[in-house]
Amino acid sequence: MNSIVPNTPIAEGHLTDAFSNFIAAADRLERSHWQLSSQVTELRAQLEQRNRALASSMAENEQMRTALQQILDSLPCGVVVVDPIHERIVWSNPEGRRLLDLSIDKPPVWSSLSTAIRTMLHHDRGETWKQGDEHDFYFEDQGKERCVTVGYSAMGERAAKSRVVLTCRDTTAFKGAERQREESRNLVALAEMATVLAHEVRNPLGSLELLAGLLAGDSALSHDSKQCVEHLQAGVRSLSAVVNNVLRFHSGGSSNLKPTKLSDALRTAVNFVQPLARQTGVLLTSQLTLGATEIAADATELQQVILNLVCNALRHTPVGGLIRLGARLECKSEKQIAIVEVADGGSGIRAEDLPHVFEAGFTTTRQSPGLGLTVCQRIVEQHHGTITATSELGKGSTFRMEFPIL
Repeated sequence: MNSIVPNTPIAEGHLTDAFSNFIAAADRLERSHWQLSSQVTELRAQLEQRNRALASSMAENEQMRTALQQILDSLPCGVVVVDPIHERIVWSNPEGRRLLDLSIDKPPVWSSLSTAIRTMLHHDRGETWKQGDEHDFYFEDQGKERCVTVGYSAMGERAAKSRVVLTCRDTTAFKGAERQREESRNLVALAEMATVLAHEVRNPLGSLELLAGLLAGDSALSHDSKQCVEHLQAGVRSLSAVVNNVLRFHSGGSSNLKPTKLSDALRTAVNFVQPLARQTGVLLTSQLTLGATEIAADATELQQVILNLVCNALRHTPVGGLIRLGARLECKSEKQIAIVEVADGGSGIRAEDLPHVFEAGFTTTRQSPGLGLTVCQRIVEQHHGTITATSELGKGSTFRMEFPIL
């Protein structure tokens, strides 16, 4: 017969303790689970917040990058980033590509940079750039020279220490203005020197002219001696014309206008210039049909105009040729004006040169400094008149002056 072992108090106590421990552990586990869930929720919220902030920052960075790109693209100066060590162009804005003649429609390559720039970017090839240096480079642009000033700046970041920023500016206009200023300074200095020399030469020339006139009036002179005197007068008067042109051009001055009988002033001018025509073997004739017409004029200035025009004609008229001085009255806008023309049968003026004949310094020969016609225009305009030129190659030229009469 089986016997039943009764539950002892010790066994029941162990079971109770174990169950209590299990309950306590389950409570702790549940609390830990809730704490972990709370922390995970908090961490997820922080992560989402960080992700939103990062996305916002990336969007701002993209906006800033786009804005910076637009700013660089719209700059009036060129910016080109190059890597001389690896021989490549990292980045360039449109103005930089235009100024340095780089490819516009495709990424520019290293070889498209000018040889002079590439040479200076290599430290082992002679002259190189230093931080902040600027150098001028010249490019051909539709047959014209274009100057580009390029500045050098090395990037300081360690990751980009091999990169260089080139800033480019079109300085063609500035360089041109600089050259013009230098030329103007030189012209002013030359004008001052020429004026001083002309003043010094004019007084002896006046004495020579006076002595030559006295000799020409000596009836005891032989024919050969008279010819020598005429040559002397021609030379003195030619040199006098050059001196007076220099003084008139550089000093400006104004004409002393007073009522003058135009035909008398023109005859005096023709007589003054006749020795020059005879010396060169050219016939100088005059036909004046002005009567007693008067204009407001300076007779000496008019003589200078005729002298300059005849000297100019003599340079282009062959031996045996003819120069005609004519003067007449015409009606213009119901008013009478005096017309004076100096015409020659010389080589003529090319059509492309004709608009420039009155410009200072313009000349087609080495026999003239290019001031005579400019002085003529100034004097005629100071007499309230106009002067124009017409010409045909091989047939000669005509200079026409119009003066208001009194």
